[in-house]
Amino acid sequence: MALIEKTQYTYRDVTIVPAVTSNIEHREECNPFYENGMLPLFTAPMDTVINSANFSKFIENKINGIMPRTIPFQTRTEYAINGIWSAFSLKEFEKLFCDVNKEIATHNKIYALIDVANGHMNKILELSSRAKEIYGDNIVIMAGNIANPEAYLEYAKVGIEYVRCGIGSGFGCLSTSNTGVHWPMASLIDNIKKLKINVEHWHDQSGNIYKSVPKIIADGGIRGYSDIIKALALGADYVMIGSVFAKMFESASQKIYGAMFGININSFRDLHYNGNHAGWEGTYKGEKYNIGPVYATFYGMASREGQIAMNGAKTKTSEGVKKSLEVEYTMQGWTENFIDYLRSAMSYTNNKTLEQFINETNLTVNSQNAVDVVNK
Repeated sequence: MALIEKTQYTYRDVTIVPAVTSNIEHREECNPFYENGMLPLFTAPMDTVINSANFSKFIENKINGIMPRTIPFQTRTEYAINGIWSAFSLKEFEKLFCDVNKEIATHNKIYALIDVANGHMNKILELSSRAKEIYGDNIVIMAGNIANPEAYLEYAKVGIEYVRCGIGSGFGCLSTSNTGVHWPMASLIDNIKKLKINVEHWHDQSGNIYKSVPKIIADGGIRGYSDIIKALALGADYVMIGSVFAKMFESASQKIYGAMFGININSFRDLHYNGNHAGWEGTYKGEKYNIGPVYATFYGMASREGQIAMNGAKTKTSEGVKKSLEVEYTMQGWTENFIDYLRSAMSYTNNKTLEQFINETNLTVNSQNAVDVVNK
């Protein structure tokens, strides 16, 4: 085997090229939503991000939620067969969807994520193919994670609709740090997008070659708004987010705060962040309070804490880490900012629709000096 002698790039290495001229006079002309009214975002299936209690809050803010594996199996099953994305282990997926199940077969749409770290296992393809043979289009499958562009083609062959792309970039992930397995995210998405274009063409010409044209989900390495927007410009259909969402005031993470012991943090209203670690202010029963700094407990699902949350015990060598993150925004405030920033990027590139922005935007690779200037 040979060394692949080609430079690969991360989000920090690239920037978006504006159009020569733009016909867009105001960013409100740009539509950052898909036809179903949702943003191109998924929550990571992490119990420090989302649970049954705050799921509706994400949907209210037009963010697609995925129920994590820490939620009881039967509850996740009910969610999945009623059209709510839910995560399952390989064994759980096989048990539920790879044999004819009369109860499940009566439902129209099933939304199931095969939630494993190594998306290159043949077992994923085998089980997905079997589930598709039984339920056909009535089951919608998300799987991954992959870090080799050509794996995308294998997913397309068996009919998987959504592919999580990225290994080792996540804020709570130590996989690459300890194994060396990785493909830098900007180059990974760009390379997969080029394959996707061919799949779309071949699929139109001969439907028996590829059974689906999977959506690309950029998963990992997101540090802020610009990374999300760059991922979309590179060709990702969706971006999956963990730590950035964990820092929301309404996230499922355990919150630690000092000034207001005895009052549930979610009981405060009119919340706003003062910045510079000054913390939060809010209203409780008509009175204003200085809540102070609030911290969120965040960990990767492959960490010791994540394994215990899913399985009741640590079952393998940890490939994740636990961290304390300062809470910096409400979900509504973050989402409103994201919508404005995405619309602004769309206006610079002369793209009025989200689909145009994903498929028609150009980016440039920068020198180290240029990287240092823009990544402030």
